[in-house]
Amino acid sequence: MCLLLVAHDLAGSDQGGFNDPYVRLALLPEVDSRKRQTTIHRNDPNPLFDQHFKFPVSHEDLQSKTLVLQVFDYDRFSRNDVIGEVIMTMSEFDVANSIEIWGEITKNKKPREELQEVLVSLSYLPSAERLTVVLLKARNLFLPQCKENMDPFVKVYLLVNGKRVKKKKTASKKGSCNPVWNEALTFSLSSSNLANAALEGKERIKGNCIIGPKETGPEKDHWIDMTQSPRKAIACWHTVR
Repeated sequence: MCLLLVAHDLAGSDQGGFNDPYVRLALLPEVDSRKRQTTIHRNDPNPLFDQHFKFPVSHEDLQSKTLVLQVFDYDRFSRNDVIGEVIMTMSEFDVANSIEIWGEITKNKKPREELQEVLVSLSYLPSAERLTVVLLKARNLFLPQCKENMDPFVKVYLLVNGKRVKKKKTASKKGSCNPVWNEALTFSLSSSNLANAALEGKERIKGNCIIGPKETGPEKDHWIDMTQSPRKAIACWHTVR
């Protein structure tokens, strides 16, 4: 069992820190597929979590595990970027009895401004078997050395069983590394193909991103959230690689 009690002196967003912090917990190597996460504390640099989390692991196996506490900052688009983390090697502690541990949060090494990102909204209407993809905006797109300016647009491919079956694209935005499209693209997709489908977005020159149930991290989570919330638009930031 792990009891997450409190965090102190989290930096405000104007210092590159937190507005609405919450924590995800993981015991590595993983002992199950369950996600463990605290509640979100609004505008609180000293959140009192006081929450219990259980992991199915024996005392003997625990000695080879690492407890990772990842601190996130919630926003209305449910960003999944790790802002900081605390890593605890269990073999360094006597866990036969209850102990109190304070850990210093290590900042994420790659700041947000170094990430190329695109904000995408997904929704699925089962009755019409229609998938709607809204390309909202992107930020921090890198300008190629061979280019003096960029006119970014996005091609979106619907994949079924790994094959491209449909392509659509947004309009281009002249001379912007932080383009705003706010453009909806619709695809016909049967409910029976939801588990075998994916979306591939290719931003001109800059890179791509695949969202689907067989991906990992935010790209998988976003697709699953969409399928579990039919008729609801779910927005999420994704890294362009």
